Amino acid sequence: MHRVRLALLLLVSVCLGGVSALRAQQPAAAEYPGIETGKMWTFDVPPTDYWAQRYNFHPSPEWLDHVRLSAGRLPGCSASFVSPDGLVMSNHHCGRGCIDSATKPGEDLLRDGFYAKTRDEERPCRGMFLDQLLGITDVTDSVNAAVPAGTPAGRAATLRGAAISGLEQRCAGGAADIRCQVVSMYRGGQYKLYRFRHYTDLRLVFAVESQTGFFGGDPDNFTYPRYDLDMSIVRAYVNGQPAHTEYFRWSPNGSSDHELVFAVGNPGSTGRLNTVAQMEYLRDVQYPASMRMLADRIRIDHQLTNLNDDRARALRNEIFGLENSYKATDGYQAGLTNPRMMEHKRKWERDFRARVNANPEWKRLYSSAWDTSAAVWGQLRRLAVRQRYYSFGAYGARLLQLASLIVRSPAEGPKPDSARLLMFRDSMSQRLQRTLAGPVDTTSEIMLVTAYFTQMQKDVPATDPLLRAVLAGRTPEAAAREMVTSSQIVAPDQRQALIQGGTAAVNASTDPFIKLARFIDPIERQITKQVADLNNRESQASERIARALLAVFGNTVSPDATFSLRIQDGEVMGYPYNGTIAPPFTTFYGLYDRFYSFGQKPPFDLAPRWVSHRDSLYLSTPLDAISTSDIIGGNSGSPVINKGAEIVGLVFDGNIEDQPLRFLYSEAVGRAVWVDSRGIIEALRHVYDAGALADEMTGKH
Repeated sequence: MHRVRLALLLLVSVCLGGVSALRAQQPAAAEYPGIETGKMWTFDVPPTDYWAQRYNFHPSPEWLDHVRLSAGRLPGCSASFVSPDGLVMSNHHCGRGCIDSATKPGEDLLRDGFYAKTRDEERPCRGMFLDQLLGITDVTDSVNAAVPAGTPAGRAATLRGAAISGLEQRCAGGAADIRCQVVSMYRGGQYKLYRFRHYTDLRLVFAVESQTGFFGGDPDNFTYPRYDLDMSIVRAYVNGQPAHTEYFRWSPNGSSDHELVFAVGNPGSTGRLNTVAQMEYLRDVQYPASMRMLADRIRIDHQLTNLNDDRARALRNEIFGLENSYKATDGYQAGLTNPRMMEHKRKWERDFRARVNANPEWKRLYSSAWDTSAAVWGQLRRLAVRQRYYSFGAYGARLLQLASLIVRSPAEGPKPDSARLLMFRDSMSQRLQRTLAGPVDTTSEIMLVTAYFTQMQKDVPATDPLLRAVLAGRTPEAAAREMVTSSQIVAPDQRQALIQGGTAAVNASTDPFIKLARFIDPIERQITKQVADLNNRESQASERIARALLAVFGNTVSPDATFSLRIQDGEVMGYPYNGTIAPPFTTFYGLYDRFYSFGQKPPFDLAPRWVSHRDSLYLSTPLDAISTSDIIGGNSGSPVINKGAEIVGLVFDGNIEDQPLRFLYSEAVGRAVWVDSRGIIEALRHVYDAGALADEMTGKH
């Protein structure tokens, strides 16, 4: 394997940091050969030769099984079992939904935190679940066999989907506590069947205050040094009793500088195997539009929070998510707009294609796939503006979404279930009814629709039929205000009356959003079909490129992230930044220094108990730490373990230099940022008076 990894070095230039100034501070010789596609290794194909060559680390199959079974996956996040009685550790921001659902009238657990001193005090997390990976099976041959050679793209997608669905159903066997998922690896080059134990009874045990979990707020987000205790604890139950399963023991000494560590989690998505054409589409089309929309929604939400305290509380989670998404996307875009990074990628692709073309059989099978992919992305680029505005997204505005459901209901209802649009299928009926019955905040609607119309006016020609229909000579703000204030479907009973009235009632309605939905609907359906056809063609081309990748490099190239369990090696290590050096660890001293240096003002204020308990802490205790582990969104909540499979930390972020590495990985300055295990126990014992919880996690009874 080591020889193949060295060969990969010939194809990819090394030492690519987030920005050129930082890149210049770290010599290329510091990089390990062949890591440009990342270190997000799967448990069924662990890079044992690489670990042996680089770290002299030789894990046994039993070690890998133990680590896999001790890890977990929450909706959108990662987690781990940390006690024999089902304690599950993750980030505070991963548990915000649970914390909200466990809050009783008169409480504010997000603001104040929570600790259940006894099991009777643990509170149910409504809607939260955890999946534990039991095993992985390669089903590539079964999936490929379902799609005969030469099958058109659309039909191929249907056949592939049916084969995957059948595999998942047979794997689960109808068991309520088993879930199965076929995961596409290498963009269709491989298919793996993941079998999970599904835990649905999770109960809140502990959560820090939101200010403690997100100390420094948006200014510090995706940065380092950091001073966050971003953690929450739940307990998994089975049949009313705590779950007993594999779990990670706690390291008594934490980690040390340059020590080998592993993040174990579920990275969401990366684009290191993207073609250049796809990256250029993201750079020029998708990311700029997404960032404009996110910026507008953040601005609107902050304006709404100024109206009253109830709105401010209701919007906390939404603002957190939007700001996090904006900053992450901005970081990804920084990489794509960096000419040096794009040239690295172009060289990688040229050299890869040259290797393919040098082999007659590979050339016959795969060579044209890149040209097909480029043509598809070119067509998607030309469709993008119409796709964006001839749709029912509208910056999250509720009235246009509701109007689309009302207008489409008469047409979708009579169709066979499998032929309906997703929202109208039988499995979605309860969600559809909840959506149709939900309230509409007309104040936010006016602001969201105004933003939608304003951006449309900038992006489409003045002669565009949709723009002319919505504005009708008015300003975007005036049009939005008149439409919202005159709409009848603000009231749930009016929505229901239109649906019950069927096609005749919908066609006769003069509601401005119903009229707009009637205008958009046929065009949106046409665009959606065009995009789906193009995506199917792109999927076929991507699959061929993936097979070429596996033919040339085998499994020595790490697959892109797919929100599936990975093990990500790294070393505890500082890095050059801002003309100085970032330390491998921060301490409680730094937390209080930041608190006082910013005048004790938000977002650098501390929760009251942290002020009153300052003298109870050993301030030199490490609070946060960094490593060269390869992470991305979805890794939030990942345990950081040492060679003994002991907990030394809890991932909650990456630094700002890590964000551009979504597309080409480097260890130069990108870092995983995590809560140090020593800081967790110190805080539990000396700030939260949660000694019993600390004892259970560390095995001291």
